[in-house]
Amino acid sequence: MTTSSSSRDAGTPDGDEVLVVGAGPVGLTAACQLARLGVPVRVVDALEHPTAESRAVGVHARTMEMLAPLGVLARLEPRGRRIAALEMVDGRTGRTRARTDFTGIPSRHPYVLDVAQPDTEEVLAERAAELGVVVERGVALTALTQDADGVDVTLRSRDGDRTARFGWVVGADGGHSTTRHLVGAHLEGGFHGQHFAMADVDVESDLSTDTIRMFTHPDGMGMLFPMAGTRARVLFLVDAPQSGGPTLEQIQALADVRTGGRVRVRNPRWLTYFEIHHAQVARYRHGRVFLAGDAAHVHSPAGAQGMNTGMQDAADLAWKLALVARGRAGAVLLDTYHDERHPVGAAVVRTTTTLSNLGTATGPEAAIRDLALFVLGHVQHIRDAVAAKAAELTIDYRRSTLSVHRGGRHRGTVRAGDRAPDPVGLLRADGTPVAVEDLLARPGMLLLVRTDDPDTPAALQRVLGDLGTVVRVVRDASAAAGPGDRVIDPDDVVGRDYGLGPEGIALIRPDGYLGLVADSADSGVLSDYLDETLGVAQHPATDDSATAAPTALSPTTSQFITASPAEYSA
Repeated sequence: MTTSSSSRDAGTPDGDEVLVVGAGPVGLTAACQLARLGVPVRVVDALEHPTAESRAVGVHARTMEMLAPLGVLARLEPRGRRIAALEMVDGRTGRTRARTDFTGIPSRHPYVLDVAQPDTEEVLAERAAELGVVVERGVALTALTQDADGVDVTLRSRDGDRTARFGWVVGADGGHSTTRHLVGAHLEGGFHGQHFAMADVDVESDLSTDTIRMFTHPDGMGMLFPMAGTRARVLFLVDAPQSGGPTLEQIQALADVRTGGRVRVRNPRWLTYFEIHHAQVARYRHGRVFLAGDAAHVHSPAGAQGMNTGMQDAADLAWKLALVARGRAGAVLLDTYHDERHPVGAAVVRTTTTLSNLGTATGPEAAIRDLALFVLGHVQHIRDAVAAKAAELTIDYRRSTLSVHRGGRHRGTVRAGDRAPDPVGLLRADGTPVAVEDLLARPGMLLLVRTDDPDTPAALQRVLGDLGTVVRVVRDASAAAGPGDRVIDPDDVVGRDYGLGPEGIALIRPDGYLGLVADSADSGVLSDYLDETLGVAQHPATDDSATAAPTALSPTTSQFITASPAEYSA
């Protein structure tokens, strides 16, 4: 496995350290989430320097909901442009066939954030460094073997080959993933590769800059993603190109045809051709090695789903891997990463394939497409559903073994496995607004509890121990005093959205999804869930620490509840 110039990394931990291969948005998300949960992480990337190429640009609401408590979103927002809508436009006539408006989606981030990938990576890398993670560049994974206790890898740099041992490996090294190759996995799909001409340019146009546009045309679709200032990403589906990249003149010629002459390009930063296959690996977990992002699934850029899906892969995996790496849960928990995320990846492959085909339809297929777009453009509830789906807000894990709903469920309320709602109307003790994503800024799980018994929250915290924080939800400000963390809910928004009556609990996972919803605040219900569903070896807190911080990685939850958003995200 090594060469004559190989050496072994001195002092490399054998047990819980995680190697993340790839320092793109997916790998850095995994590293940040693992580090904030107390897991030592090492990140390597074969590139000597961060990419300057704006590969992925659209950040959707579900991803922003994850980035906010991570302390990243507030830094990323000023670098991008808020996008209010997605339009399907006939490239020949300029007529808007359908408009999907994001401003009404049920999220605190009702928009798409169009931002260049290098900015996303830079902000995530800054956060990783704050959490103690070092990104080692110019270091490539070349070999990998694993046994029951760990993974031995060979890492190649300018200094030669070195071997190291890790507890776990996360392969987030893109569509040409070495990690995928080394574990013997293959992308599987039934589609021919699609070729795109892509340009990162400045744009002059009479089109509004608050909208992403997909242009349909018999020659192939085009896409326009406005970014900060006059910068934009333009994409065009093309035939298999000759060697070399496109010229600015060729991009302009494509824009003239596909956008009806409404877009002028200049100041090229990056011009390239790329090929996309619509495919996915059969398994996301291979023993102690996991695949995420483009290493696990590749597809058309239509809908701007790829990076978001990969970053959500990382968020799903990280909290589970943290429990196992820290010895708090059995490794069987990690099977649920594949069980929950593989269906999501498969759905994205199907959806983006359909969108790509819609953009190139001709004849009868084009007539059917135009009819479907007409219906979409004129039926409000369909438009709303499409917007929520595009924002990845409709993804759920209701069929997951980790989703447990106990008790009745009211119409319009969530179920276990759903994304946790973040309703407007919750208040701090001082009367200022607070969001669920503020509460999730504390690493670990978040247990919202409704109860009239003042002793119940402390009992629940003793069961939850260092795995997270219990926050009591009270209706009246007069009940906000006393020990423990609590928020005020004068308009019963938690009852409305979560379906919790006078007594009940909702356990929100670190990735923002509901694991347990129950109409009882009995600590035994929580204990059973942790033991039987998550397989967690519980370390109950002592009486003195029943409401104490679960880890020393961040400020206490009460600080987050009393802090302003600017303070908690700093």
